[in-house]
Amino acid sequence: MRRRLYALLLGVAAAVLLASPIQAASRKSSKSSVTAQAVYAVDYTNRKVLYAKNHRHKLYPASTVKLLTALVVLDNKDLQDCVAVSSRAVNVEPTKAGLGLGVSYTTQDLLEVLLATSANDAAVALAQAVAGSEAGFAKLMNRKAKALGMKDSHFTNATGLPDRSQVTSAYDMAILTRAAFSNSFIKEVMAKRSVTIAGSDGRKITRTNHNKLLWRLSDPQVLGKTGYTRAAGHCYAGIAYYDDKRVSFVILKSRKPWADIYTLLGVPRRTKHR
Repeated sequence: MRRRLYALLLGVAAAVLLASPIQAASRKSSKSSVTAQAVYAVDYTNRKVLYAKNHRHKLYPASTVKLLTALVVLDNKDLQDCVAVSSRAVNVEPTKAGLGLGVSYTTQDLLEVLLATSANDAAVALAQAVAGSEAGFAKLMNRKAKALGMKDSHFTNATGLPDRSQVTSAYDMAILTRAAFSNSFIKEVMAKRSVTIAGSDGRKITRTNHNKLLWRLSDPQVLGKTGYTRAAGHCYAGIAYYDDKRVSFVILKSRKPWADIYTLLGVPRRTKHR
């Protein structure tokens, strides 16, 4: 009887030892399907790096840069401050909220369409209100990035529109993501499926959040900033909120961002990714 029990225990131990490398290899193989050129995922409850790929390579950030734009604005403006929209802001392309020329909006309203719907007209209006010009605002962005410890980055505009000199890394964006989502206002806005604002002209503007994961996932809840240009590819900087942990993750220059995120988080793919 003892011999049988001993043999059984040895068998179980052997199975565990053999299974572990196989499971690890399976996880590694799964991550290899990620299409993003750069990735950085961290469990920031214990600072454990879950996955890193080209995380210090310098790439274009696209609209994920708007997390930094929002932090700089919040450093310099009260939410109820009013901002008048210039012709430069109204005419910026391509993604915008449709703000009215000369119309005033609160800083809060402009930040909501900036963060949730990636409105470039709001980004330009806010940059001009804070620093007088986009170039002046970029200097504040770089100062803030340096203060946060972002050593791979340089910023030239508040929108994320293409510029050869505006670069970052997945590692730096992870630093920015943690800082941004530590702000209760930013976190609250990013959890909204849609936002509605109204200016001094009384016209209401409603726009839908670009983060499709608000509809696709509930466990974990995933909040994040999207971004896309041809040069940058698809980008995403966000945090997955589990019951017992939080995972921050950044993907840059992805071909299939939603599929990449599902793979990184180990979430079953129950929906079609677009």
